[in-house]
Parts: sequence; C-alpha cells; structure tokens
Amino acid sequence: MRPPRWSDRAPPARRHRAAAGLAAIALAGCSASLTRDGQVAFTEGKRGASVITANGVEFLDRADVPRPVVRRSAFEPWRAPTGFLIPADGVWRRRSTPVPIEGRGLGIVLRASDALVPAWGGEILVRLDAIAPAGAFPGVAASVRAPLRIVIVIDGHGANAAALATDAIGGLGGRDRAAVVDSAPAGVVVPPLPGSHRTLLEAAAARVTTQPAGARDLPAALAIARRLVGGPRAIEGEDAKGPPAERLVIVLTDGGGSIGAEARVEAEVRALGAARTRVTAVASADAVTREALAPFGDDVRAGGTFADREDAVAAAVPAPGDVVLRDVTLMIASTPAPARVIEVSGGTAALSLEADRVLLGDFAAGEARTEVARIAVPQWVPGEPLDVSVTATYRDAATGRPLSASARITARYSSDLEAIASARHGDVIAYASALAMVRRLDRAFAGSTVDALGGLRPLVDWQARSLSAMARTDHDAALAAQAEVLTTLLGALQE
Repeated sequence: MRPPRWSDRAPPARRHRAAAGLAAIALAGCSASLTRDGQVAFTEGKRGASVITANGVEFLDRADVPRPVVRRSAFEPWRAPTGFLIPADGVWRRRSTPVPIEGRGLGIVLRASDALVPAWGGEILVRLDAIAPAGAFPGVAASVRAPLRIVIVIDGHGANAAALATDAIGGLGGRDRAAVVDSAPAGVVVPPLPGSHRTLLEAAAARVTTQPAGARDLPAALAIARRLVGGPRAIEGEDAKGPPAERLVIVLTDGGGSIGAEARVEAEVRALGAARTRVTAVASADAVTREALAPFGDDVRAGGTFADREDAVAAAVPAPGDVVLRDVTLMIASTPAPARVIEVSGGTAALSLEADRVLLGDFAAGEARTEVARIAVPQWVPGEPLDVSVTATYRDAATGRPLSASARITARYSSDLEAIASARHGDVIAYASALAMVRRLDRAFAGSTVDALGGLRPLVDWQARSLSAMARTDHDAALAAQAEVLTTLLGALQE
C-alpha cells in the first residue's frame, strides 16, 4: 500500500475549492480527509469512512472499530463512540424513506438519517415534518387566511432586528413561502422556503443579525425581494386554481439604509406596489421616526414602545388559522432500549423512564413545522434490527378529546464502518447541517467546534455539491432546493 500523499498547505481562501474537489478525487479510488490546519490528505487504496473529529475531518480505516462508550449514570453527558461519520469521499448517494404518522387532524412524516446503525452504539438524526391541515377542521374554516409570499428584509443588524424577524416568521403556515434578505451587504440569507421551516428561518435571521454588517445597499435588497416574491404563481402549498397568495415585503430597519438613497428606495417601493406587493416598514431602533421611514410609503411603524412594534409585525403576519390542536407531544422509544433524545432543533425535549418526549405545543389550522431530533441509540448485536417508535399524543382544541397516533422507524445494526457511512441519508444530514450552521443543533457535528476548519463549512460545501449532483441525476427538485439552502447559507453566514 502506498503511503499517504499530502497536499501543500491550503490558504483559507482556497479551502472550499479543495474540499469541493474531494468528490472528484474519490472517483480515482482515493480516500480524502481535511486536517485542522487546512491540509488535504489523499490515501490510495484504503477502505473505511471519513469522520469529523476534534482534529478535523479524518480517515478511519474499516478495521478500526470504535469502542462503545459506557454511561454509568443518566446524569453523565452523552459522548459518541466516534465523530460524525461521512462516506470516505464525502459524497452522499442515499436518501431517506418517509415514514408517516397519520392521526386525526395531524400528519407527521419521519425521515431518519440512517438505515444502518453502529453496533458499538451511536446516534441518528430524525427529521420531523408535522402539519395540522386546515381542511381537517371545517369548523374553523372562516379563520384560515390566504397563503402568503413574504420576504423579510433586514436593514440594520442587532438584537431588535432579530426579535422582529422572529415575530414575523412565527405567524407562518404550511402554505406560506418565506425568504430572508439582508441589506448589509445586499443578498439572500435564506431562499424562499415553505412556512414549515420556521426554525431554520428564525435562526438564520438571528445569526446574520449578530454578524458585523457590511456596506449597505437597501435599494438592491428591495430589488432582490421583488424578484423573490414575484415568482411563478404555482408554488408549493398554493392552489393554482384558488385565489393568488398575498405578497408582502417587511423591512426591519434602523433607518440607516435609506439615508442618501431615498429616491432609489421610493422607486423600489413603487415597483413592488406595481407588482401587487404590500410593503411594511418597521423601525428596529427606538430613535427612528415616521418621517425617516417616509420613502417606504404609508404602511410604516415607528416610535412608541418596542412591544408595540413587535405587535405590528405580528399583526402583519397573523397565524394561519385558529388553534385546533393542544399539547402536541412526541414520545420516542426504541427496541433495544433505551433511545435518548440528546437535542432537538425546536420545541422542548424531556427525559422520562420509558420514553423521551419532544414537546411541540399547540398547532393552528394550517400550521406546519419541520424540526430535527438527535437521538442516541444503544449498542447491540450486528445484524439485529433497531426499531424506534414515535407516538404523537395531543388534544382536540374544540372538544378536549385526547388523541394519538404512532409509527416506527426501522434500521439494522452493523459493525461494518464503511457500510454504515455509505448508507447514510444525505437529505436528512444536509438539513441538519443547515440547522447546525445557524446554531440550532449545537452538538450534532463534532466539527462545529473546530475553529481552524471554519466550523462546518467544508462539510457543508461537500454536501451542497453532492446534493446538487444527485438532484441533477435523479431530477429531484427537493434535493436541488436543499442544496440551494446550503449554498445560500454558506454565502451569507460568517464563521
């Protein structure tokens, strides 16, 4: 076997290109890894998997079976036997199979990150897509609003802008489509997504507002918003035969973006109006006056208390309908036991003796949510099955009647490290990576603590390119959309 060949030290500006080239190198029969100091290592003829460790992305030989980590108390922190496994070439080739939970007035689709789980114990990621369809509740039909196409333009970073963005996103429903645009510099933070992706949208807006702002170009940001909000009519969740979705651009501004650019801002606001798009401007700073927001037209909110302005944003994006389900809770258990919920991107996780719980709270008619749970699974015998049961319990808001529904995710234990890594589902892992980039899954990837690698950037760059290639090959628009989300976040977020 030939010894490893090391590249020259890669300067930071070139690390993304080096990481993106690993997929092509894999076609030549090489395994690739990225070290903490930015060097790319190519190892010919080896079989195994790449793993994200505290030292970066490294290669783990097939014969190097990790040792189980024995927890002697429930109070001990969870430690995975190995870092996060990815295929040796960094390329995802498998996608998840949806598992539905069908309850009265509630539908949940489960997607697991793995079909093979390590015999030495480890963890899986489970994506949860939950919806309370408005059509299942004819009694509240009058409360169900029309779908929205909304773009949130952030003009001025800071905690207030993040809080106002959260207020706007909190009212989204499953039929809505929302995007986030920044003016400093002008660019897309998150491309248009269904309203179920509230956690990702909120976290991305909060993350970008904590970064140092670049040079502002509010008119350019408004032009981007006009392009995003004015796409084809037939979008996901919008009935092409029904009334068109309402178009809304909310500008959250400290007043700085329009100074010296009043005429261009007014021109963009007029263009949005001509495109049947309502523009609402809300001051994120207390000192901003209504006169300072004059370029945005008549629908502006300034002065008063910050709580008043928060209420104005919430009124601009009301809930999709009346509350129809109460206390939606997911009970997660496994055979063999125990499965433990380590963290969840949204909602609240709670431990119990027989099953862990994920508390999602109340649902309005037409409301939908997409979250990811990180679940630790116990060690077991290779070749034996793993069954993870997920039971949804909730109450009908009108009658108080308790309801439940359940489904099972099945996998199989394996001691073949290469097979485990190659069988992982790129679509679920990619979505979890997006949430990790915006700090809503803090511990899902060991690489998120590696400052020398720029956090998750090399891994996410691999995934975006891999998903794009898979989407083109399989003509899969959903995978292409996930790749676009990852690529956009890479461009918008700084480490």
